[in-house]
Amino acid sequence: MERKSRSSRIHDDLNDESNLWKQICSSLFKLEGIQREEEGIINTINKVQLSLDSEKVSNNILQQKLKDNYRRGIELSTHETRIIQDVIEKLSVLIALRDSEQDQKRKRRKLENDSKTLGNGNSSYVFTKGTTVAARQPSKEKDKSEEWILAVVIQYHADKNKYEVEDVDQDDYGEKQRYMLPPRYVIPVLSSEEARLSPEIPAQQDVLALYPGTTCFYKATVVAPPSKSKEIKNYRVRFEDDNNEVKYVMPEHVLEMPKTK
Repeated sequence: MERKSRSSRIHDDLNDESNLWKQICSSLFKLEGIQREEEGIINTINKVQLSLDSEKVSNNILQQKLKDNYRRGIELSTHETRIIQDVIEKLSVLIALRDSEQDQKRKRRKLENDSKTLGNGNSSYVFTKGTTVAARQPSKEKDKSEEWILAVVIQYHADKNKYEVEDVDQDDYGEKQRYMLPPRYVIPVLSSEEARLSPEIPAQQDVLALYPGTTCFYKATVVAPPSKSKEIKNYRVRFEDDNNEVKYVMPEHVLEMPKTK
């Protein structure tokens, strides 16, 4: 299955959170090992110093051992400081990413109800400007399968009952394409917190999922929901025509299949 190559800053930021957390955990594990070795060095230095204090004459072997342990202690302390500074820096970046994500004001709604009410034009609620959505990209080719893209709402035109949305990705000319779409072709994308609190989509159910590394949504089948994953709390899905491969997709990027017809 041919995938459209579309780099997404939003998608990359979300992946960065997971990578940063893994790096932080790895650094903390190393830090624990260094601190254990430092404790051993301190104990050795104290013992050697006691031995030297009890000696009436100078003991070159003990003095050399003391110097070696002091040098090793300094090396460990320097390494420890660097790791701590690195962890603090990574935590600051992680917090900034999380804050940025929370700043995006996305309303939590049931997708099926949105599709029905907005599709009939009877809903009093309208997606506001800046709302992140999955939008069905118009296609002039009748035989071409539908493609959904990650987009942002620019405006709702009440007189036409259509949304003006902007693709988050740039085209070959560096421009972001805009489309006029009916409400049934616009699905809100939840924030990570909203998705976490929402009921899980069960296994074997068809969904619309963001293909990893792109800003395109494709039809997929849930293999396992986040609660069934011990390490990465993402959905495991299998995309259509994708060599039967199983891929991980974040909960906020797994949507119930829309009823567009």
